[in-house]
Amino acid sequence: MLNSLTYLTRGCPRNCEYCNLRDAKNVGQRLTIDEWKTAFQILKDVGINFNLILGNETWLLGGSLLDLMRSNQVPYALYTTCPEPLFSTYRDEFFGSGIIDNLSCGVDYAPLPDMFQPTDDSYKKSIDALKGLAWLRDHYPDMDAQGTITVHKGNLEQLPNLVNLLTYMRVFIGINFIHWNKDGQYDFFPSYDEIEHLLFKKEDSMEVTKMMFQLREIEGNLIQNPEFIIQRPSILTQMGWHCKGNPYGGPTIDADGQLRCCGYRRGTHTPVMSIFDLPGNWDIWKDLVYKDAMECPGCAWSYPWMYHYWEATDPRMGEKVFVKHAGRHISKDKWSKRKIE
Repeated sequence: MLNSLTYLTRGCPRNCEYCNLRDAKNVGQRLTIDEWKTAFQILKDVGINFNLILGNETWLLGGSLLDLMRSNQVPYALYTTCPEPLFSTYRDEFFGSGIIDNLSCGVDYAPLPDMFQPTDDSYKKSIDALKGLAWLRDHYPDMDAQGTITVHKGNLEQLPNLVNLLTYMRVFIGINFIHWNKDGQYDFFPSYDEIEHLLFKKEDSMEVTKMMFQLREIEGNLIQNPEFIIQRPSILTQMGWHCKGNPYGGPTIDADGQLRCCGYRRGTHTPVMSIFDLPGNWDIWKDLVYKDAMECPGCAWSYPWMYHYWEATDPRMGEKVFVKHAGRHISKDKWSKRKIE
């Protein structure tokens, strides 16, 4: 089972407080669509089973994204924050074509009254994403939908409402935890000092643990990674997990075609190769990414954690989780009449 991760662009209209990716340095000119077509073919040829397409904001590619996806033969999840007016401009063409068959979004908050709304862009992103997911359910109810929640001190108490809402909408839920730039090599997120007010301390461990068990007790919840959220608080909140040399089996591709250690780190060894160097050099790439991963102090990213969990526990379940998106295994009728308690 080999998963890959792709950043199609570093552009993003959002300015979420806990994300530093769009400001990452040392990224060259973005690949052209024709170059991405070649890159996706390489992924297929080397045996990739699932490609997580992140962005930063994939919808910025407009109609050229659809052109690219026509050539994509690898099962995928496509991430977008549903920015307007871009999302409304392309949504009918994208989903009506049948080529793009899923919508994956970051959703950190349920709707809040005006007086309680955070000013950070992650709240506006969440509301736009919820509107996009609701539109998908209304117009293409059989398509896959997933929302990833990044848990931090600012939204911990909101989680039950959000999990209930997404479950009611028949949207599968990934739970992740906030990270910080521990050693100066994580280009995905800011330094500890910049986001200290969002980070969990040791004294928060009991509260976090109670909340995670409360989420699991929500009737009919559609949390995709329940095994992850009952890990020790030190793993969830302190970046206390390590992939031991291979984040998720296959390569991570940056917007300029360079290979990365993983979605969170470029690394110092791996970027000497690009995706176009991969054919015929698989063992060299594995050695480079291993060196970078072993120099990493660790993380708690649920995506590579799930890959390692299922590879060790039940590789066939790994196929069910990553290749066959979870939405295809739940009857829409089962949830169509569900009400939020």
